[in-house]
Amino acid sequence: MPLRYHAPVLKCVDRILLRVPNVAAATKFYTETLGLRLDRKQPSAAALKFDEGDTELILHDDARRGDMEIVFGVDDVVAMFELRDDIDISFISPPTQAGDGYRATIRDPFGNVLVIVDRARDSARQALPVPESAGALFDEVPEEDPAQDRDALIAVYSEIGRTADDLPYTRHFEELYTRYTRTLSDPKPTANEVWRQLLTLRKRKGGLPKLGAAASKPPVLEPEHKAKLKELLGEDIGRRDRLPYTERFDQLVVDFNKQFARPFTPHVVWRIVATLAK
Repeated sequence: MPLRYHAPVLKCVDRILLRVPNVAAATKFYTETLGLRLDRKQPSAAALKFDEGDTELILHDDARRGDMEIVFGVDDVVAMFELRDDIDISFISPPTQAGDGYRATIRDPFGNVLVIVDRARDSARQALPVPESAGALFDEVPEEDPAQDRDALIAVYSEIGRTADDLPYTRHFEELYTRYTRTLSDPKPTANEVWRQLLTLRKRKGGLPKLGAAASKPPVLEPEHKAKLKELLGEDIGRRDRLPYTERFDQLVVDFNKQFARPFTPHVVWRIVATLAK
């Protein structure tokens, strides 16, 4: 059977996310002074259009996101994920639905984090892409979530055999996510949502089975590196369980690794974060 996707191509800059202190004031400046056109807005974000091309400028005030983010358009995010070993692309998290298409976060060989999206139809742009669930970015998974199949998730978790704290950003979590979501109806939960479902189950008596100690241990850091990580975490140090598979954590990994000649993997950074927060 021929491959349906042969080479990854960054087709365009889909949108640029720019964090501003005041969305209304920034919208006025970029439209009245710099000539962009307001396309749609909400209290915490505004989407602006340029005179040429389809790239959007998204102004937002979500302090949990970086100052600037560039989102690239590609043909097929899911196909790239399926062939990631063949095309030597490192996926930080599996593809998740975004409008009528999919999005994912990848890392290039130089440590740069790139957000990629595909769009099946123009209607995918009807919802502002920022802030994507900004108000609920670190919210707990509801105790009663009809989208999840608890028995199936527990069964897959037990078969994988790797304790929850040791799962994020491993091939074991990828396998758990793929196997668990394969039979769920659309829209399927994101990687972050599945992770939080695991945490909710762990809090319940008789929820997740005991699998013993974590297989991996975080490295010992110098005091100045610990201090830098605590500084980067800020208020999130007490909410570490909510970080995996969010753009906030992706950026944290990039910023933390700027101190080292050999960058740590997202899994190792997660294990360090988990230890600091205890």
